[in-house]
Amino acid sequence: MIDRDAEADDLLRLTMGSHSFRLIGPRRYGKTTLLRRVLAAAEANGTATVLVDLQDVLSISEIVVRLESAYKRLKGPVRRHVEDLLRTWNLGVSLGAAGFTASLRENPNTNPEAVLLRVLEIPEALFERNGTPSLIVFDEIQDVLNVPGADGKIRSVIQHQGRAATYAFAGSAPGMMNRLFSDPSRPLLEQAVPRHLEPLPLNEVADYVITRFQASRRDPGRAMDPLLAFARGHPQRSMMLAHYLWERTPAGETADESTWLAALDQASADTGLLMQAIWRALTLNERRVARALATSSAPLYSDETAALVGIKRTSIRSAVDSLRAKADVVDAQGRLRLTDPMLEHWLRSQGALPDDGDDTD
Repeated sequence: MIDRDAEADDLLRLTMGSHSFRLIGPRRYGKTTLLRRVLAAAEANGTATVLVDLQDVLSISEIVVRLESAYKRLKGPVRRHVEDLLRTWNLGVSLGAAGFTASLRENPNTNPEAVLLRVLEIPEALFERNGTPSLIVFDEIQDVLNVPGADGKIRSVIQHQGRAATYAFAGSAPGMMNRLFSDPSRPLLEQAVPRHLEPLPLNEVADYVITRFQASRRDPGRAMDPLLAFARGHPQRSMMLAHYLWERTPAGETADESTWLAALDQASADTGLLMQAIWRALTLNERRVARALATSSAPLYSDETAALVGIKRTSIRSAVDSLRAKADVVDAQGRLRLTDPMLEHWLRSQGALPDDGDDTD
């Protein structure tokens, strides 16, 4: 992870002050890595820490299984305390080999909602037992929207835990995160301090890459500027492209523009299938707008762009809103751009606008 010192310190301060927070940022921006850093620092300060991956959950039972799996990673006295609690409560949840999935198979009449509410009480029980506070991270929290009523059940327990637990809610879809935390009709309304993960400062990327190159007797040379301009501070893409550049720079030598182009060509070849998958996951109008953002110099909401992509101007706006909600588009210095520079590059390499069908709505 490149830097993020200020962000890590900020989130740790919130944690130590018992202020729950929500962290929003595009995929591959390093949210989970940053949160693991905060978890490690909090654990060093005597906090029990748990990271719950909620990506693609579809049921209350699955949320229970994800919580169980997260608690299984505990170690030492805290783990023993949690094991004692679960054994006393007799929920069918276990930190051993069997666990809640096996319990459901043996007893299909188990009420997973009651189990979820009880498992969510673990941080408070720990605090009451020995004064140990907890930091619970719910990663990809927006996916609980796939489970009717899940956010309400979560809030019904955690809102009463006060100093016992701090909650971090991480999500990669701004639109869904806003539904969860800013919609007056949702139970989690204003339940956490908002934080947004921005692109990395280019000078910090440069310092990091140069230091790593020098440590192995290499110099990024004239390849550094085009790498920075291309990656635009995207954390994962910056590190990936720096790796490809490093591979093509022999020890004792300096990279140049041709080294950069060779690195970019290899990165493009290796990510081609991923770009195709991302492209296929977009709706028809999202594809058209994404292509226009990548290849056209005309104003996005102009008649020229509407004619180019073959849809109405109002549909362009709707597609942009949809792409923004998924963090596929960001506002970069007053200009809308695709979040992923590799996707932008891939679209440009495809040449003319593809024939995506006849739908012009």
